[in-house]
Amino acid sequence: MSQRIGNVGLLNLVNATEESIKGVERIENVGLVLYGKENAHLLTKLNIGNIGSSLEIPVGYRLFNGVFTLDHNYLSSIVEPVFLLVNGVVIIDKNVQADQVQSGQLNLVVNGTVYSPSHLSGVAGKLLSKGTGAVETYHGAPPRLENGKFTLTNSFLQSVEEPLYLVVNGLLTFAQDLNLDQFNEKINKLEVNGKISLHENQEVYLYKKVSSLTTCIVEVIPEGYEVLAKPLRLNARSIRRFQKKKWYTNKPVIIESDVSREMLTKAVEKIYSTSVIICPEEIEDLVYERLSLMETEVLPYENNFILIDGEEVWTNDQFLALDQPVTLIVNGQLILDGDVSEEALRSKVSTLDVLGEVIVREKKFKGILQNVIRLNTGTIEVEKGKEETGNTLQNIGELSL
Repeated sequence: MSQRIGNVGLLNLVNATEESIKGVERIENVGLVLYGKENAHLLTKLNIGNIGSSLEIPVGYRLFNGVFTLDHNYLSSIVEPVFLLVNGVVIIDKNVQADQVQSGQLNLVVNGTVYSPSHLSGVAGKLLSKGTGAVETYHGAPPRLENGKFTLTNSFLQSVEEPLYLVVNGLLTFAQDLNLDQFNEKINKLEVNGKISLHENQEVYLYKKVSSLTTCIVEVIPEGYEVLAKPLRLNARSIRRFQKKKWYTNKPVIIESDVSREMLTKAVEKIYSTSVIICPEEIEDLVYERLSLMETEVLPYENNFILIDGEEVWTNDQFLALDQPVTLIVNGQLILDGDVSEEALRSKVSTLDVLGEVIVREKKFKGILQNVIRLNTGTIEVEKGKEETGNTLQNIGELSL
């Protein structure tokens, strides 16, 4: 059976053969392809949508993924030539001597970044004579690397003993109460590959520490706004805990039908939302008055609504069990089961908002749903048969064929 593959971070073809790749129908996106000289021709035989970069591994080299640290002790321990391709990061410790790197015992090809003390920057540049990447120099301690989600807090800053070169691959969040004088003192240099989320008063301090923002997105939270990290659902009881709040969120805000105009006026002053706000029609105008962004979608409902936020399969009986027509809001994935009838859809779905994905069994159901669509920033697709989809893999960090 043919195989379709979604996204692959690293595709290793070094040991690939005509036989090993013949079952692959298509690969959508690949970050890096590694191949050997003897099987480079196989790359053209694969159906790949997008390739970030490709690199030939010289004969005799072995692959290392991740963070490779070069220090004095490691280089002194080498008794015979080492041939290594590093896919990731090389950190050269400040105790390394230039002649140790230039001795010829260590042969590196680097696909990534080399962090070097300033006095060895010339040597580090030679490590990139093959491969791709850049050399970043540091003063003082070697850089500290954090991957994934990392929050910069006062406790972290207090633990730093000397000015730090901090590298974050992922999401960097500044704590709201971050001591900015301490940040200025303890963070010598900042590099982020991904996204930075911080408050308005912290923005100027960030710009003093980064040399470039081309590898990240900066999200600035306006002064006085409280961040909602997860969807917020308000009813007549829960809304009482808020007094003139300003909210900043990229998650849905859901307002139940028992929330009155007076309750909303008392609880919420402003909403900065890049997501959607679901509310009764009676208070729709008040919600609009509180929006800070023109592009925020407000989805009013008349009687009732159903929010699909994950993955759900709905049957005909589920639709028929509804007392009255509903507003259906699909923020995740909704799959209509094979027994869902035209009558059930026409009589039970009054309005449809597609922010995610709706999958139907037959083409005619797409037409039925089109009649009730109010907002469509997602997709409505007809489910493909198993014979069409074959065996599918979605996201793979490293794949060897």
